Amino acid sequence: MQMQPIVDGLEAEFTEGIVFQRLDAAVPDNERMQLQFGVRGHPSVVILDENGQVASVFVGPQDAAVLREAITAVLPAGQ
Repeated sequence: MQMQPIVDGLEAEFTEGIVFQRLDAAVPDNERMQLQFGVRGHPSVVILDENGQVASVFVGPQDAAVLREAITAVLPAGQ
């Protein structure tokens, strides 16, 4: 399962209230964020709440419905 089309689709779906950021694990400057969020496998998805706290971490390929549910859980009501 390729994650890029899934994440691209979710990004198109959630146009307000959320920021999507992609990091290349092979880029040394991204290592700090990988360590900060405990990312050890790839692909990984980390979802933060409105306070910047980790709400969910997914390692390995994920279904769009699983990620959509996790994203929706951190969005303010009505978004």
